[in-house]
This record gives sequence, structure tokens and C-alpha cells, in this order.
Amino acid sequence: MRLGLFLSILFAGILILSVPVLAQQGNERKAIENLFYSEPYSVIESGIYDAGRRHAIYSYIIANMSTPGFDAMKYLPPDDRAKFFAAIPDKKYTKEVLLEFVMARMSENNRKDSALMTLWKNKKDSLSRIVTLGK
Repeated sequence: MRLGLFLSILFAGILILSVPVLAQQGNERKAIENLFYSEPYSVIESGIYDAGRRHAIYSYIIANMSTPGFDAMKYLPPDDRAKFFAAIPDKKYTKEVLLEFVMARMSENNRKDSALMTLWKNKKDSLSRIVTLGK
């Protein structure tokens, strides 16, 4: 464990000290940056933040559904609101129907978040193997 931490710090130090050299060699610098930061993982990161935000919204709606005067539709994200009204033909619904819909969306969001976190963990594991030279 300590060896892995030492190698990680050593690798980070080498990268920091080699920035001036890499600035002269654009292709190598870009290759290292692409190793750590890439477009697909930016999408995954924003997806994780969105899933967390949606989970908080769904939790808030579920927790306050029984509060008198609570308007859950006001807090439902616009895309979910459109899906909800597309599923209800006459646009008349009860709190129970809305609660079931929110719980179903929360379940889908949980699966999406788990998948995104797995992808993120795989990148972390790959980078850890690179930094520790596979040990």
C-alpha cells in the first residue's frame, strides 16, 4: 500500500517537473493529458452529477408527497414531466400515480448512476495500474 502511494506521488512529481519539457513537445503532452482527461469521461462525470441531482429531487418529492399543499409537479424535472403527461392520456392523475412514477424514475436513475460509477471506477483502476506499473 505504501509502495503504491509512493509510486503515485513519484509519478505525479515526474509529471509536474516535466511540464516545461512537455510544453516543447506538444504531442507527448497531449498524449498524457488524454490519458487522464478525455471527452468520454467528461460525459460520464456530468452524468454522475446529473444522476445525483435527480436522486435528490426524487427523494425530496417522495419525502414531501404527503405534506398538505405540496405541489410535486413543480419540482419534477421538465423531461420527466413530459414523460409523465405522455403516459397519462387525460392529464388527470392522483398523488399515488405521481408517487409511483417518481419511484420508477428513481429506480431507473439509480441503475444509471450505478453504471456510470462502474465506468468511472474502471478508469480509476486502469490509471492506478498505469501509475503502479501493473503491480
